[in-house]
Amino acid sequence: MRRAAKIVGALVGALALVLAVFTALNWAPDRPVAGRTARWAHPPSTFVESAGMEVHVRDEGGKDDPVPIILLHGTSASLHTWDGWARALEGRRRVLRLDLPGFGLTGPAPDGDY
Repeated sequence: MRRAAKIVGALVGALALVLAVFTALNWAPDRPVAGRTARWAHPPSTFVESAGMEVHVRDEGGKDDPVPIILLHGTSASLHTWDGWARALEGRRRVLRLDLPGFGLTGPAPDGDY
């Protein structure tokens, strides 16, 4: 019984060590938005002020579409998640997409309340 407990303890310890090393090797600090706009905010990107934030928005396709399609990304993503769909739809529909607070080029909410 003691031998099995030692083996399990060793395996858990080894797994924790592998996880710690993986995290240390892949960790990167947040990068400021200003350094990323040249690469990711080419036209038709715009920034709209909302709730104290500069929200990164793309408005593509016909502006006269009475019912535009709004595409929202999920966690740990950006409006670029929808690049393929935006290209496929822009000839027929107006497509609006934005970076949610804390993601992409929108940056964090000023009050930190998400």
